[in-house]
Amino acid sequence: MKKMFVNFNNQVKTTQDAINDFLATKKGKKADETVTYYEQRLDAFNLYLKEREGITELNCVTKAVVHRYMEYKREQNNSISNQTLNNILRAIRTFVNFCASEEYIRPFKVEMFPSTNTPKKPYTEIEQELLLKKPDTSKCSFTEYRNWVIVCHFLASGNRSKTVRHIQIKHVDIERKKIVLETTKNNEVLYMPISDTYFPILRDYMRARNGAPDDFLFCSQYGKQLTDGGLRSIMRKYNLKQGVNTTSLHRFRNTFAEIWIMSDGNPKKLQYALGHKTQHMVDEYVSMYGKELTEEFNDYTPLSKLRDKLESRKKLQI
Repeated sequence: MKKMFVNFNNQVKTTQDAINDFLATKKGKKADETVTYYEQRLDAFNLYLKEREGITELNCVTKAVVHRYMEYKREQNNSISNQTLNNILRAIRTFVNFCASEEYIRPFKVEMFPSTNTPKKPYTEIEQELLLKKPDTSKCSFTEYRNWVIVCHFLASGNRSKTVRHIQIKHVDIERKKIVLETTKNNEVLYMPISDTYFPILRDYMRARNGAPDDFLFCSQYGKQLTDGGLRSIMRKYNLKQGVNTTSLHRFRNTFAEIWIMSDGNPKKLQYALGHKTQHMVDEYVSMYGKELTEEFNDYTPLSKLRDKLESRKKLQI
């Protein structure tokens, strides 16, 4: 058995203290959702360490302990996928690497499970058509109209839900046909072009919205910012009402990526549009959905492609 190092670098650390140190380095540098991701997975790991292993000191955490934790997760749910286990392991690996870099523990390798990429299912063309059917604005409520515009925005932008919730009216530059995205996963400000198809939809919605510059573009029925759960709830109800049983917000993002790729859109511009810091995720989308790409942003959003296809059939009223 490999000898354990006790009080490495003359530091005594509990697992909880080390987790607190780790999270402190992430807060302010990473998006709130990323910090929450680490918190949830490390809290669950720490609970396992205390209750199942009797471990409270960091120097008792080893590669074997991590392996037993994964076995425990499989015992809890025998249908859990390698992809889900790797999602947990990524948080633990980052934490272990942090502790090693701070010389709290000797480094050890946290190994991932083999996992094959399976294409993330986008919305089908029929589902997109149902979701993009414009409501009768002379009869529908503001919230129903807003929900339709949110769907149009998702399919015209590929934005994450958190980014959409934080867009304020002042961020929309109608004259230059751009939206400033200040709240992104990497905390980088991005500038989103407003495609020709989305432009009149957004312009008309803003006239109906008629808010102040600091108001949120897609607000609740009371004019407040939508919460994460609130946005998911209203879009779930909207999808079901339109006859679409799949209700994931992230499917809009997958749909955006798939149609861009299948339409030969430029991968570097897709990386920028999706707000990815590196090309890695875009490469995964390419391997899932398509081939090498070369064209421009304006031609390849799902909203533009579907509108062109259905225009002659007069089923999409935009």
